[in-house]
This record gives sequence, C-alpha cells and structure tokens, in this order.
Amino acid sequence: MAQNYKQRIKFTDNMKNIKLLLLDPRHKTRGVHNSYVPINIGYIAEYVKAIVKDVNLEVELSTDTDETFSLLKNWKPNIVAISNYVWNAAFSYSLCEQAKELNPNTLCILGGPEFPAGTGARTIVNNHSDPIYDKSFIYLLDRPSCDYFAFTDGEVAILELIEKFISNNFLVRAMRDPDEAIKGCASLSKDRKKLLVGNYIPRIGLYGSVKAEGRDVIPSPYLSGTLDKFLDGKSVPAFETARGCPYLCTFCDQGLDETKITTFSTKRLAEEMMYVGEKMHKIKDGTQSVSIHDSNWGLFQKDVELADHLRKVIDKYDWPQNIRCATPKANWGNLLKINDKLKNRLKADLSMQSLNQSTLKDVKRTNWTAEQYIEFTRQLHLRGKPIQSEMILCLPNESEKTFFEGVKFLMDNNVKSATYTLMMLCGAELGRDAAIKKYGMISKFRILLKQFGEYVVKKVFDMEQICVGTNTMSFESYLKCRNYNFILQLLAHPVFRPIYKLVQKTGVSWFDFSKLLADTVADSNTKGKLKNLYNDFCKESSDELFDSKEEAIKFYSKEENYKSLLKGEIGENLLAKYTSRGVQIYDDIITSVFEIIKNKLDLDYTPELNAIFDSAEEWLKNLYIIKEIYDEKENYINIEKYILKTNFDFPSWLSNTDMPFSKFVKPTSYEIQNDIKKITQIRKEMRTEQGHIDTERSANRLYMSLTAGSEVLQKNYNKII
Repeated sequence: MAQNYKQRIKFTDNMKNIKLLLLDPRHKTRGVHNSYVPINIGYIAEYVKAIVKDVNLEVELSTDTDETFSLLKNWKPNIVAISNYVWNAAFSYSLCEQAKELNPNTLCILGGPEFPAGTGARTIVNNHSDPIYDKSFIYLLDRPSCDYFAFTDGEVAILELIEKFISNNFLVRAMRDPDEAIKGCASLSKDRKKLLVGNYIPRIGLYGSVKAEGRDVIPSPYLSGTLDKFLDGKSVPAFETARGCPYLCTFCDQGLDETKITTFSTKRLAEEMMYVGEKMHKIKDGTQSVSIHDSNWGLFQKDVELADHLRKVIDKYDWPQNIRCATPKANWGNLLKINDKLKNRLKADLSMQSLNQSTLKDVKRTNWTAEQYIEFTRQLHLRGKPIQSEMILCLPNESEKTFFEGVKFLMDNNVKSATYTLMMLCGAELGRDAAIKKYGMISKFRILLKQFGEYVVKKVFDMEQICVGTNTMSFESYLKCRNYNFILQLLAHPVFRPIYKLVQKTGVSWFDFSKLLADTVADSNTKGKLKNLYNDFCKESSDELFDSKEEAIKFYSKEENYKSLLKGEIGENLLAKYTSRGVQIYDDIITSVFEIIKNKLDLDYTPELNAIFDSAEEWLKNLYIIKEIYDEKENYINIEKYILKTNFDFPSWLSNTDMPFSKFVKPTSYEIQNDIKKITQIRKEMRTEQGHIDTERSANRLYMSLTAGSEVLQKNYNKII
C-alpha cells in the first residue's frame, strides 16, 4: 500500500485540504471508564501522515466528548474515523449521526472488534446464507450514517478510504456510486440490499517472524509529540509492543484472528518509554502507572529485553510505580524475570477463566498446569505480591460444582478470585449463533458501567450482552455463583483482612469459611443488616438484566430512570456499590461474621479460644473511623481518649501471625482516640458540591484510598499494658 499509494492517485495543485478527525470516544457523564492514552488512533494518525504526503492533510485526535463535539461543529472535518468497541459502540455511531447532520458529505468510518465479522477477519463470505455476512449486513443496515466499517487493521484500511475519497473529488456519494467494495472494509450497496465486502489487507509487519519488527514503519505517535496532549497526568500511558495473539480463545474478540504476531523494535519502544517517563515524572500527582496493551506480554524473549530499557526509565525518574499487562498463557518464567528487572512493580494478575479441563478445551483456552500455577503463585508470594485471578461465569461446560471447585483451588493457593460474567461479544465465537445453540446459552442485556450520556438532546446508552445460563449451568446456579462472589468480594475489602488472618490461623480454609457465610446469609431464616444488604444486591443483580437491548434502552430513557442513573442509584458496578454499603454497616457485619466463627466452625471451642474470638471482635469494633466518616453531624466526632481492655492482644498477634495464639493470651489495654485529621480529610473527599456525603459515589474514593491497606481508616491507638 505504502509503495503504490502515490501512483494510484492523481494529485493536482489545487487539491483541497483534508481534515481527518480520529476519535476514541469515552463517556464521561459519571466519570471516565477508560483512562488510557489512545495509542490506537495515535498509530493511525502517524501512519496516515507518513504516507499521505502530496495532500494538505490536517489530523486531530480526541477522546473527550466536549472537545469532539466542538471539533465536529467548528473545525469541520472531511473524514471522521472512530473506534468501535463494546463499551463505546452506541456512542461512536451517534457521533457519525452528528457528523452527517452537520455535513452530509463527511466520510464516516467505524473500525474495531465490535462487529459481527470480528477483528482481523480474513474474509466475509459474500452471501446471505452465511450468518456472519447476514449479521454484518444488518449491523450496517441499522447504522445508515456509517459509510464504511474497517474490518481489517485501521492503519491500512483508512489509507484505502482516503485514496477513494480523494479520487472521487472529496464526495462521499461519488465514492459509493460504483457500488464497489473497498479493500479492508464493509459497506452497503446503494440500494441497501446487500453487503459489499472488500478484500483482506494484511496488517503492517505481518509477514516474517516475531523478530521482524515490521511495525516500525509506523512512526511513533509519542516521539512525534502527537500524543503529548494526553500525557497530562490523568491518562495512563499505553504501549503496544506487539499486535496479535497466538491463541484462539472463543470468548475473546481476538480469538478469530489467526494472523501472526507483528512487533515494534525494542530500540523504538525504549525511546518511547524514556520520552514518556521524562514527561510524566514532572507532573505533580500524576498517574504512576503504564499499561502494556499486548495480549500476552512476557511471552517472548524480546519482552524480557524491553524490561531492561524500562528499568532505565525507572532508575532515572522513579516512574512508573505500576506496570500493568495481560499475563501470558505460557513462559511464566519470563514474567518473573520481567518483574524482578522492574523492581517488583509489575501487576501480575492471572486470568485462569476456568479450571475445568472440559471447559478449557471447549473455549480453546491454553492454561498452565496446576503444578506450574502453584509454583508461579509461590514465587509471587515470595515477592510480597498479592495475586488475583479472573474467573468467567457461564463458560461452556462449566457447572455450579466445577465453578466452586475452581474458586476453592485458587483460594487454597492464596489467590483472590475475581469473577466476571461472560460477555457475548458479537465479534467473538461465543457471541455467534452456532455456539449459542450448541451450549444452550441464555443471554440478557445490561448497561455497561458509566457508559451513557445525553448528547445534542439525544440519550445514548452502551449495552453489553451477557450469558446468564447454559445447558450445564442454570440461571439459578448463575445467580448463586454471582451472589457468592459478592460475599467473597466484601470479605476481600481491606477492613476485613484481619478476619482472613484469624480464620486461616484456626486451620479452617478461607473458601470453606466464605462459603459458610454466603450460605448462612442466603438462608431465608437469617435476619439482620448483612442479610438486608445481601437481599438488595441479589434484587439489583436481577433487576439490571433485560431480555433485549431495546427493552433496556427504553427503561433507561425514561426521565425518572435516567435521573437515577445520573445519581448512581442504578447502573453501577454492583460489587463496588454494595461493598461500599457493606463498609458502612461494618459493625453489623463483624457481628455476623463472629457469630459463625464462634458457633459454626469445626473447632474445639475451648474457653481460651472463645476469649480470643471475643477479644478480636471487640478490638475490630473499636478500630475504625467508619461511623465518624459517614455521620453528617460535624459535632459527632468524639475526641476523647478511652481505654479498651481485652484478654487477648489481637493487634500484636496480627503483626506476628506466624506465632501461636497462646503467646498473646493475656490482659491487655490500649488507649484509643479518633484521628480528627483523617476523618475531616476523608469527609472532604467524599462530599458533593452541595456539601453532603455522596454514599453512592464514595466506593471508588474509598477503594483508591485503601489500596495500601486499611490503615487509612484506623483510629490512633497506643498499647498501655
């Protein structure tokens, strides 16, 4: 394409300017969900500017909604190209509508994985008997303001479109008149009765080995300064060292892409990282994170070599503090090497998805062996790193039984399990009719977290289609697993961490305890505030599900429901929302937890052990400033010191959990006092503009403040005896 571009276009001296607007749109009605630097449109911008030399080309990039609407109205682009992911697809199309309303001759392009043909598709069979063709046809039929959908990589597809736009005298209608397909793109015929499918265009750097480094032909959007405006301390710098994935997981929109991996050179990436580090370390209170957007960073030796260069950035600027990446599905030893090179700053979450071998086979997932996994987690624990592993509910052949067995395996190996519901992505194999029929998949629709807004008097909602049942897991089992996960996430909150240590010391497994608590709370005979919280979570988990996207949009479009969305009363991350509410009833949860600890565990309840449990409960109920934070009465805060006497030195044991309980069974006194500075500061951060504490929006603030532990919520205390 690059070599033949100029020969295919007849340039003239009076050629018009081209204004290209590249968008990666993000709703911000209730805060931005995606805070990454838009490296995707950065690559497209640089490649287009490198190739299109004989045209007066202007390029603008934007992720901000207000800026985007201003550019459409005032800058007046000729071409608008927009990313199309599950979390912004409705918003992206609404921008096509707005662009066409302002200027019908604007060339509007969508591109990305949220398309029935998937990402990296080699072809779309050109007839209505193929369901992929038919669904792609309907997808564009429902989006008349989208002129073309780029189903191959954006960098190469957009050049084909720009060429056609120029050669047709900058007229979209003239581009479409011949009823011809454009390479790498899908579009509708003039009579809107068939889908026009262009030939596949190989991605840049495709041919050759993983060492070919063929993507260096794309100039760096960092080194050129194109992405400088996003290096503001708020957006997390993102890097893509390689594109493509060698695995074919059926739940992922990259699972259909069998192309080889293509890479940038280590030298190029090293220069980019040093450039970004130099910019970012100067920003006071700016982000301390970077994200590696590869599907499997650490899979290859080149990734280990790149870590040496990132270490130079860390040594020079003490930035970044956190490096996020998707864990590779093989070569876990590389990840340990990378982590050690990067001063233990790698965020090493694992995505097991399932531990049921039948499920893994059906979803074409390659996981480590149990032995490899245990050794890897042991190595991470030796490095003092907490570990979390992602599990997906409602995968094929997963049952309630196998799901809980998988969670137990993780927890028995000191790995926190984070459970997500399967998204039936339209560009993934598990989002297609054949898989839905084969596995008896039951789908529902719900609004994506924070993905909505009102733009130019039109409400826009981005929805996700999720699986809530299969022929091996009923809807009731799905709810049971999801509701258990809420109890598990609640107990994982830092303020409940001492409970984990206490239970573990008794010899009872954390899985067995959490399951016992969940089953107790679910029992219809259970009463209390924790039970009420659990019931509310269960009810909203069910109420957020709709049978169709249209039904969901109709519901949220009603003014009273939209206002509830704006307030965060509905449409929130339910785990975060109800965990936050759980913290607010902390004392009641402690009471419920210790009722089980003191009465329902398989233990020899001696007088000494009962005294230990009583003292631990008393200590925890006096440790935190939670009541003081949430009480609106300024004069409520008690600044007087008081003495707490117990028969077991629980705080000292917490600092020495490898030692037996018996070493700390003795009369102990602590002087305790509220920390007025802490209370005032946290209240200030949680208040709205009207001066009230917004309990619905406090979850994220509390989570952020508690990343280092629960100390931020503790009272001041000193041991007397």
